[in-house]
Amino acid sequence: MRPPDGTPPWSRRTGFHRLHPLTPFLRGWVIVAAFAATVGRNFAEDVTARAVGLTLIFLIPAAGTYGYCAWRFTRYRIERDGLRLDTGLLVRRTRYVRLDRLQSVDIVQPLLARMIGLAILRLDLAGRERRERSDSDGGDSGSDLRYLSIGHAHRLRAELLATAAGLAPDAGEAPHHPLAEVPPRRLIAAIALSPEPWAVLFGAAAIATPSLLTGTRAGGLGAIPLLGWLWHTTFRIFAAGYPYTVSESPDGLRIDSGLLEHAHATVPPGRVQAISVGEPMLWRPCGWVTIRMNVAGAGPSVLLPVARRDEALELIGKLLPGVDVAAVALTRPPRRAALLAPIHRRALSCGADDVVFVARHGLLHRHTDLIPHGKVQSIRLVANPLARLLRLADVHLDTTGGPVRVRAGLRDQAEALRIVAVQAERSRLGRRSALPDRWMT
Repeated sequence: MRPPDGTPPWSRRTGFHRLHPLTPFLRGWVIVAAFAATVGRNFAEDVTARAVGLTLIFLIPAAGTYGYCAWRFTRYRIERDGLRLDTGLLVRRTRYVRLDRLQSVDIVQPLLARMIGLAILRLDLAGRERRERSDSDGGDSGSDLRYLSIGHAHRLRAELLATAAGLAPDAGEAPHHPLAEVPPRRLIAAIALSPEPWAVLFGAAAIATPSLLTGTRAGGLGAIPLLGWLWHTTFRIFAAGYPYTVSESPDGLRIDSGLLEHAHATVPPGRVQAISVGEPMLWRPCGWVTIRMNVAGAGPSVLLPVARRDEALELIGKLLPGVDVAAVALTRPPRRAALLAPIHRRALSCGADDVVFVARHGLLHRHTDLIPHGKVQSIRLVANPLARLLRLADVHLDTTGGPVRVRAGLRDQAEALRIVAVQAERSRLGRRSALPDRWMT
């Protein structure tokens, strides 16, 4: 008999829990889809309806058996200082996730799972490499729980974060306050003002038009990959960016995004290492920018896909207290740098204050990269033979992996050496005086 709270009796006796009973259906279909894709790509001309039918008669039960076994022999429980996860039928594996190394707990809902109210609980640990997030089991991690009901995923996430923070496990999910969101009209307009979709569209038209005029199909077939790329640069970007909401909470920065695959990500306090503000040329009359970031461990790389510039600077100021990008004085490289960069020399500049280092580059697509002094992990001075001949050098400020690369390009050699020395001291003092990780108060 099932207890009043709905927990299976075996779970109450052992403390272990299983994944959602519909998990076998969501995991088993991957085998069928992979087989269909392989056959369709390699044996499309020799496949008959009878062969497909006979194959599916054996394949579907095999896929169902795989999904059931993956569910039946997977169990988990929360212990005093970690999460224990047991998997495997023939080879039993026990993975122990230490909560003191837990960086974030995210909730992801692929389209099929979202349709039936399920979700993936994704655990990001310290020291793990960043990975691409996908809705296929091929990108599965050994510490991901797929799949749970959406309500149970939220409760388990709150329990893990509370236990990791030393709070009562039943403290519940921390409250959050919205900071910014992306209106759908602005997102559509931003995509329309990007050059990539138009370049792909004109390229497909240039390939397909001669074929249409001559009555051949080769050009039309050749345009199909470009049309696929057009979908990638339009609808996929829209589906990833709408709805898109950034909120603040005691747990950190919360990012909810995705139309087809809904993601509920949390960036804990102190994890943002560097930020880049991008200004495409066609966006500048509208005052729009895009914000990307480097996050320690695994986490989202986009802070806002499109935002007003004043909104972006306000959000950066809240995310990195004491940082005022507009107040940092920037200087350009010397005039002789025009011999190496005759066009975009005037777009290069850098500067620093007591809190942050700022570097700007890009003529058509302007980037303003910033990194707090305490987040700099290494400093490099790079100069190729021609740059040395002109007494020029680049200064690189390295941090964790991500889309942001902070570089002060084509500086005077003496100035570059001075930047390296001063920045090394500022980084040392910044790490020493850094406050304990916390979110906004």
